Amino acid sequence: MAEPSPTDVLAEAVGADPSTANQERLWSATFALDRWWFVQRGEPGNPQPFVGVNNDQPFLMAFTTAQRARGFAVENGLAAADAQVEVLALTPADAVAQSAVWLQQGIAAITFDHGISGYFAPLGNLPAIRSHVTGHAV
Repeated sequence: MAEPSPTDVLAEAVGADPSTANQERLWSATFALDRWWFVQRGEPGNPQPFVGVNNDQPFLMAFTTAQRARGFAVENGLAAADAQVEVLALTPADAVAQSAVWLQQGIAAITFDHGISGYFAPLGNLPAIRSHVTGHAV
């Protein structure tokens, strides 16, 4: 098994103690990532992130690395193990800017590293979380 990432360790800490301080450390690390990675769906000219369903709610499936996005695609039958997996990379700021559109499409939440650490937030909370942990308004 691969070494846990900093976000894996922080997500585990939140699971053990969901204190505000632990939540802030996890989301600070998440927003400090250069990119958030998504398994790409849709047409090449109109790429969209893969949306899964959890508890009957549509969730954006985001990943902290391209390798994790590819692994998810292969493990869930979205791509063959020997196939190239198209991934979509967005900066956290771009993902937050896009969140209003995703909300209008009925997507409820975003989850990170599903099947590994699997932490999540309601999609509508992303701008406030970003503002809180980075000091930047959208």
